[in-house]
Amino acid sequence: MIIIWYHIRMNEKLLSITSELKAKIESLPEVVELERLNQLLNEDEVVMKLAYKKDMAQIKYEDSCRYFGEKSDEARQSQKALYQVKLELDNNDLVKKYNEQYKKVRAIYDRINEEIFNPFN
Repeated sequence: MIIIWYHIRMNEKLLSITSELKAKIESLPEVVELERLNQLLNEDEVVMKLAYKKDMAQIKYEDSCRYFGEKSDEARQSQKALYQVKLELDNNDLVKKYNEQYKKVRAIYDRINEEIFNPFN
């Protein structure tokens, strides 16, 4: 019975610590800014159209590879079209800002992961 109680208390404590860590991460200025930029991306009509065009080009490329083979003219043309629309999307100023901010947040998560799990490696 004591062992069960101990495990329950440890799980509660772990849940509490995890929730606290999550709240602190979500309040970091870098994370807040990433969320703000994400919201702006989702509200930007130009970005949404480019993302849709990219998704459709991706599907067309995958279908071309499946039906005609990766080295076919159809697949190469589809790949070139995908590259062009992806480049256009990536060069959008708002997308650039988002990607730069994402890299900063990713570095924070990598550091947290390293701090938490390195002692166990």
